[in-house]
Amino acid sequence: MKLALLTYNLARGWDLERIIKAAKALGFAGVELRVEANHAHGVELERTPAERREIRSRIEDAYLEVAGVGTGCRYDSPDPAQRQAMIERTRRYVELATDLGARRVRVFGNDIPAGVSRGECVRYVGESLRLLGEFAEPYGVDVLLEMHGQFNYWGFARRAVEIANHPRVALVYNSDARDLVAGSVAATYGQVRGWIRHVHMHEFVGPFPYPELFALLEADGYSGYFSSEVEEEPSAEHLLGTYANLFRAWAGQPFFGTARLEPNG
Repeated sequence: MKLALLTYNLARGWDLERIIKAAKALGFAGVELRVEANHAHGVELERTPAERREIRSRIEDAYLEVAGVGTGCRYDSPDPAQRQAMIERTRRYVELATDLGARRVRVFGNDIPAGVSRGECVRYVGESLRLLGEFAEPYGVDVLLEMHGQFNYWGFARRAVEIANHPRVALVYNSDARDLVAGSVAATYGQVRGWIRHVHMHEFVGPFPYPELFALLEADGYSGYFSSEVEEEPSAEHLLGTYANLFRAWAGQPFFGTARLEPNG
């Protein structure tokens, strides 16, 4: 298992030099670059071949790798022309990922449009993913659907990947508290096990049982990346909660989800 520094959201204002320096110093194995979000790193489709080679070299020279390219591409529009335009754009990101040495591109479902049945939306999202898997195959890049929005529900996300039916199409597990059943993630995880090729984590202060998720993934032989999707600047309460959770982990004590507190709460 490896840890990646995700530039969304805490590092969105960091330039590439700061991202590389922090990842190297703090023991990350890679970086996941969020694109299409005006992040300061500036790694976007507009980068020239020479610039892409330089970016890759700078990251690899620090003994890091690009763990993935996180796009905002989504295929939930009921308009076939809009979906096709999004597919074409995603193909360009597969090429960008290849130039950067990345083997993963993150995409979305994301929501069920008004007036469209759930089954119909899931079907055309899955068909879009199939086309992208076929395109990405010769590049050796995975197109990974994040369990996000309404597609956080495993029944939609897994079904879309099953419809795609391509070895290059799989899931990003998003560590969402909505997945908990009686405080456990095991039931939901069991519905998507075997499809997970990347994991997004969030703040460790909260109800999500990360130790349980780690144990489930380890038992299944997962050796991929976990990305640090930290949403906000940590407050003193968040820092203390994370400190307490790390203490429990190191001391071999049970994990207790820590309530989110307002700074003056």
